[in-house]
Amino acid sequence: MATIRQRGNSYQIRVSCGYDADGNQVEQSMTWKPDKKMTPKQLEKELNRQAVIFEEACANGYITSAVKFSVFSDQWIEDYAKPKYKKTTMYKMEHIKKRIDEEIGHKRLDKITPRDIQALIKTLKNGNEAKGYKPMAAKTIKNYISYVSTVFEYAIRLDMMSRNPCTRANISTGKAKERDIYTLEEAQVFIDTLVEKASLVYQCYFILAIYSGFRRGELSGLTWDNVDFINHIITIDKALYYTKAEGIVLDTPKTETSQRSLKLPEIVFGYLHKLKDFYADEVLRLGTKWEENNFVFRNEFGGVLSPLSPNSWLHKFCEREGLRYVNIHSFRHLNASLLIDSGASVKTVQACMGHSMASTTLNIYAHSFRRSQAIASEAVAENFNLL
Repeated sequence: MATIRQRGNSYQIRVSCGYDADGNQVEQSMTWKPDKKMTPKQLEKELNRQAVIFEEACANGYITSAVKFSVFSDQWIEDYAKPKYKKTTMYKMEHIKKRIDEEIGHKRLDKITPRDIQALIKTLKNGNEAKGYKPMAAKTIKNYISYVSTVFEYAIRLDMMSRNPCTRANISTGKAKERDIYTLEEAQVFIDTLVEKASLVYQCYFILAIYSGFRRGELSGLTWDNVDFINHIITIDKALYYTKAEGIVLDTPKTETSQRSLKLPEIVFGYLHKLKDFYADEVLRLGTKWEENNFVFRNEFGGVLSPLSPNSWLHKFCEREGLRYVNIHSFRHLNASLLIDSGASVKTVQACMGHSMASTTLNIYAHSFRRSQAIASEAVAENFNLL
């Protein structure tokens, strides 16, 4: 039941919307200002009508801009994010939400200003030692502010607000770090050591990582029906992810354009042939202890290889063999750098990497493209003799 309170020449209509998780009553309110020409009877009738309309709207999930940010972001997650995003994305988003709610969740949606957002950026950048929060890198801060901005854009779409306070946010990026990848010489030493000392499963995993540039979830999610031995093509149409909440999850790749097919050298398929034969021998050796499935990369008993396992193995392998450790994602960057150095266009690299936009490819590999352009310019200059 709505309650009505007169405030000068206007009326405040309040509606109880139950209780939150902490047992606090949740209320929404709106202000209605009558036309000065209305008679007392007309005013009373219209006021009651406005109260009924507002009460029905609240019952159907409508939220006013006077609501706290944390409450509205809860609705955004339920109504918009969960139906749209993958489980792994939602897990990361809920982690972000927890921190954001601590900082601005108590503020009213319509009272958050660009200054508040700038203060939030400063807080994220500096960290909070007392609460156990470390200072964030610029890239991480961008992800957090992107979450906040998306919530505001949703409020604008619902005609609850007219402006997004995040649009003027300034995140100082500082000097971009050079990506830590192997040189060609280091990569060759790694491959030689891998073939000599590693198990066949990890030989195939890292050879494919270097030759294809696939993400770790895409590698772990590969099944044999994705491997075309005749035409030497591998298709990415799914990926394995890990979350603390649900463990290992099989889902679609990161973006729609991540679903792609790549033609790879014959030597790669030679190793995959060996791997398939190895599994056939393991079935005979282990019998009922062997877990049957169709994944290309499997653990010692045939079960699904967690997307976290290869990086842990890599760290120990490099330490044991005296090799410089780089994470699995660096092999993806190495692949892209080699493509760019060979003269591949932005569109070609974008397609191979599975990026949704060419701008993403340019942003990530700007340094490599500049270096490649400089080499190309020198090649042109070498063909002429200017006096």
